Amino acid sequence: MEHRDNGKINFCELARSLGISPMTIYRVVNNVPCVRRETRARVVDALNRHGYYTHTPRKNIRVLFDFAEHPYLTHYGQVLMSNISRLNYTCFATDHRKNAQHFFDTAGECEVAVFVSIPEPEAIDLARRANPDIYTITLSTRSNADVTLSPDNTCGGEMAAEHFHRMGHRHIAVHMCERHPTRHERWSAFFARMKELDSECRLDVVAEAAHGNTAAVLERYFAETDRLPTGLFFLAGEFAENYCQDFLPNAPASLRELSVMTFDHPADLEFRRLHYDFDRIEFSSRDLVAWAEYYITNRPMMKKRSPIHTSIEVRPVITGSVKKIN
Repeated sequence: MEHRDNGKINFCELARSLGISPMTIYRVVNNVPCVRRETRARVVDALNRHGYYTHTPRKNIRVLFDFAEHPYLTHYGQVLMSNISRLNYTCFATDHRKNAQHFFDTAGECEVAVFVSIPEPEAIDLARRANPDIYTITLSTRSNADVTLSPDNTCGGEMAAEHFHRMGHRHIAVHMCERHPTRHERWSAFFARMKELDSECRLDVVAEAAHGNTAAVLERYFAETDRLPTGLFFLAGEFAENYCQDFLPNAPASLRELSVMTFDHPADLEFRRLHYDFDRIEFSSRDLVAWAEYYITNRPMMKKRSPIHTSIEVRPVITGSVKKIN
């Protein structure tokens, strides 16, 4: 079939090339369920080859929102759910960890599943067993979903390393907490870039358990380390806030002079107001919501699952908390 210059597809020509009726193509585009699976796959494959994606949602599309006990993701998941509810989508809330059967049954009745629950791969696989055609989206962390949305953690980690290096720092303590879902991505990028810039630099990991206490973990690290670092990097703003509120007031003067940097101080402060003003890698949480809404309302038709990962833009914000040293 000849592709037209204006980007439109002639469904009659496409139907003729596939040996089917134009009505069958319209049924596939509008998600009418009576089309045989094999025929639907052939039509979707042909449409994708010609750059056609469906973008008009049919009425009453059902969307599963899977939550967990994570205040940040729960907040923005609820914002997203409210937004698309106003667009004539029907939303259902689940928690696969608390009630796997309810999650499975709901997934079987929904066209889309949005995970704001830091899901294990098995949870997404379970949704697909309930409904092989379900379209899956995950916010904030890497996954095996059809679409993953997260800040550009690799770029952000590299930016932080370049800033510390530019300011002359060769010994940095990096705080990591088990409950922070993107810590490994940010740490790996930071570590790799620092070692690329200065192979002899020293990077200490300050590990905090999922239900740990940031101030206590830092106190133990500083008491046990053989040499104080010149810089401290928090991989999430929540823990930099704990550092300010719980650790600094009782810290000795030598520790108050540390250069401090953090990742993901929210530019949109509707979730939680943070009281520090450190150098940071920043992104907008609202961008995550906007892209998730886009992918729900503009679902690409896929014959095969080819995961999409959209990275939200990050930017450095420099306030002077990382000091220049020799």
